[in-house]
Amino acid sequence: MEKFSYIYDISKAENLRLYILEHTLIVEELTSKTLGYILNIDWEKSKSFGYGSSSLSFNQKIQIIQDMKTLDKEDVQKLSDLMYIRNKFAHINSIKLFSDLFNLGENGNKIKKNFDKWYSKKYDLTDLEDEFRFKVIFYYLFLDATSIMLKVIAEDAIERGRNAAKLDFLHILKDELIKLPDGQKILTEASNKIKQNLKIEC
Repeated sequence: MEKFSYIYDISKAENLRLYILEHTLIVEELTSKTLGYILNIDWEKSKSFGYGSSSLSFNQKIQIIQDMKTLDKEDVQKLSDLMYIRNKFAHINSIKLFSDLFNLGENGNKIKKNFDKWYSKKYDLTDLEDEFRFKVIFYYLFLDATSIMLKVIAEDAIERGRNAAKLDFLHILKDELIKLPDGQKILTEASNKIKQNLKIEC
C-alpha cells in the first residue's frame, strides 16, 4: 500500500524471509558498532564483533549489551523478539509467513501478543490484511531496535562526559589547593584517607 511505502526504505524485498534478514543484518552491525564504541575497540578488526568466523552470534552480542547496560524490560523484550524472529526465519524453512511463526508454539504466540500490545494500538493498522500488517509492525520493531542501540551509545557518551568533567574538576581543585598555605598537607591527608579506605574495603 502506498501509505506504507516507507517500510521498503531499507529493503525492497517482497520475500518476507529476505526482508527480515536484510533488516536484522543492519541491527546486528549496529550492535557490533555499539559494543565497539562502549569497549573502545575497532569492532571491524575485532575477533569477537567483526566479520570473521570466530565472531560472536547476534544473540551473544545482544546479551553482552544487556549485561553491560541497564535496559528497561520492554527494550530487552523487543530485542529478544527481534532475535527470535530473525533466527526462526533464517533457520526454519517451513516458516515463510508471520502466521507460520505465530503458530510455532508459545514463543510465537507471545510475539504476536507483543506486536498487538506495542504497535496495533499505537498505529492505525486495523484495515490492513494480516500478513502486511505484521510486516509493517516488524518494520516498527526494527526502528525501535535501532533506536535502542543509539540510546545505549548516547547514554554511554553522556556518562563518559560526566566522568571527564569530574576529572577536570578534581584537577582544577588540586591545582587550587596547592596554592593554599596548607594545600600540600590537605592533599596528603586526603590521599592517606583514600588509601586507608581502600585497605578496609579489600
